[in-house]
Amino acid sequence: MKKNLLLYVILLFLIVMNGFYLFKHFAVSGEASPQRPGHADFIVDQLQFDAIQLQKFEKLEKIHRNKINSIRSEIKDSKDKLFDKVTDKSSYGSDVEAITVEIANLEKARALETFRFFNSVSQLCNEAQRDRFKKIVKDGLSRQGPPKGHRPTDGPGRDHRPPPPPRD
Repeated sequence: MKKNLLLYVILLFLIVMNGFYLFKHFAVSGEASPQRPGHADFIVDQLQFDAIQLQKFEKLEKIHRNKINSIRSEIKDSKDKLFDKVTDKSSYGSDVEAITVEIANLEKARALETFRFFNSVSQLCNEAQRDRFKKIVKDGLSRQGPPKGHRPTDGPGRDHRPPPPPRD
């Protein structure tokens, strides 16, 4: 029994740690809504919609989310078609060009749908809410930076270190 005591203590410790991890993992993800967490709630909280505005906003947001998800799905399908042609030597040309135009048109449709959604939300607002909404949209646009993993290399206060030497 003495030989196994250390193993039992380690096993108990691992079980407790796994239980703690699972609790934290599911507690955090369980609180989030199935849609994009926080965006719609943030708008509602900041604009302090009344009950009628909230009901209209939820309807608009649901329609918008469905349209955006549909467009995203089409974009993914189009990109899959495009990259399926990567290994085809004879496919570079009109097929690839047509698919990239299709992707561009879908991205345009997504941007227009987002604009229409924000415009519809603006129409729900009273004058004070509309001013606040305009500020929220401007702040959101100004916070859009480079994609994750990309670091801007120019501008004040930026590092201008050369890239690492190539590996031999």
